[in-house]
Amino acid sequence: MQRIPIEKVNFPQYNDVDVIKSWKWFMSFLTESNWEKRKRDIENKIAIKFRDTEPFSVPLTEGTLVVVKDDVIGWYLYLVDVLINEPHKYEYFQGSRVIPIFKRFGIDLEILKNIEGIDVRVKDLLRKRQSEADALLFEMLTAILWAKNGYKVAFIPEKNGEKTPDLIAKGKGEIFNIECKRQSKKSDYAYKETKKRQKMVSYISKALLEQNILLDIVFHVELDSLPDTFLKDLLEKKFPIVNSGIIISNEKVEIKLSFIDIPIIKEHVKHNFVKNNSPMLNKLIGNKPVDNKSFTCGLYASFFRIGEGEINNLYVSDIDYAYGIYWYCDAKEALWSKARDIKGQLYKALKQFKSEHTSIIHIGMETFDGPEVERTRFEKIKTTIEKIDTENTSLKWIFCHFFQSYSPPDQDWVFDETTSVISPYVNQKPPLNVNFMIISDDGNTENDISHWDRPLP
Repeated sequence: MQRIPIEKVNFPQYNDVDVIKSWKWFMSFLTESNWEKRKRDIENKIAIKFRDTEPFSVPLTEGTLVVVKDDVIGWYLYLVDVLINEPHKYEYFQGSRVIPIFKRFGIDLEILKNIEGIDVRVKDLLRKRQSEADALLFEMLTAILWAKNGYKVAFIPEKNGEKTPDLIAKGKGEIFNIECKRQSKKSDYAYKETKKRQKMVSYISKALLEQNILLDIVFHVELDSLPDTFLKDLLEKKFPIVNSGIIISNEKVEIKLSFIDIPIIKEHVKHNFVKNNSPMLNKLIGNKPVDNKSFTCGLYASFFRIGEGEINNLYVSDIDYAYGIYWYCDAKEALWSKARDIKGQLYKALKQFKSEHTSIIHIGMETFDGPEVERTRFEKIKTTIEKIDTENTSLKWIFCHFFQSYSPPDQDWVFDETTSVISPYVNQKPPLNVNFMIISDDGNTENDISHWDRPLP
């Protein structure tokens, strides 16, 4: 395989001072040797994900998601590191979730550094609780938010397994105990659905590839109710396919077919660096940006590597065949199952409160399943909160933070956020004037429309 030395590639110098500043601050808690070892460990793990294989020699059920589960904070710092120092290794989809957080830390770094107990929290995160990065970073974002609203904030030290809130905030004549809960990225149902889709496509991927076919599939029933060979049984008698358009429409599924323009892709990769498994490659194959919609693709192509090693540095030099599939399921049962409630996080949080001070809960969620799922989830959340027994709790406010990251082909990341402030009481004034954790306070909220109801960036 051809390999291009990194010094011969004119990658622009990364110059976001806020991201660089926060990354250097986190790095100051680690020795150089410790970081180099962790970085090597991470690269050894993700290198396996990008080994060269013949088409169809690896089951599609394995997927191509790059993630490190045992050292999550190390993985996040690695993403920042390579974006700054080795951009040819950067992973766009995961990076779009992470870089905006470090951008916010950099903007408000002096505020963060002055929060009581922050050094202990960061050391715990880096040395003892590496897999809990999402939860602990969310705590830090919450602490910054309260400090920006004029409160004196401190992390509450943990006491030998005793359940305590995460933060205490004092100001404006009140004391607040604050508990932070962070939902996982996606529901178990969504991951199972993805695995099922990959099994389905494994039976037809070769036929799709041979004809450069692009499918847009909408299931009207839950995927788990269908056999793995469902698409094969529907489509195999139709190959070879000549005409575009809706080729199947019934009570279970609608399938729309078009063809990928291989000459246009060939011309683009001839003049541009296009990374394998990247937003740009997805756009070229899918003929549009594919954020916020499940997408599977495959290609028969020639590749080259930039720089040394085999760490997420594979690029496309030419392409002969490709296929792509957009997936969506509009079955009510599927939407309901993916629309996770906050009931579990809420009742766990309530157990943390034992003091006479007013209690606040912040819950953070990522929104990757589309507008229908998020509207359903919000209705679930409102119903759950209406059932809280206000007589036997000091809880007064719940802040729900909905986060959405995007990976456009022409930008490192785009980030959006919606915050819902809910109270089981009537006519209470919220203690926070500024509610956004990550996006700029003066960001375009479009009259407070939830971000899942706005057009994609």
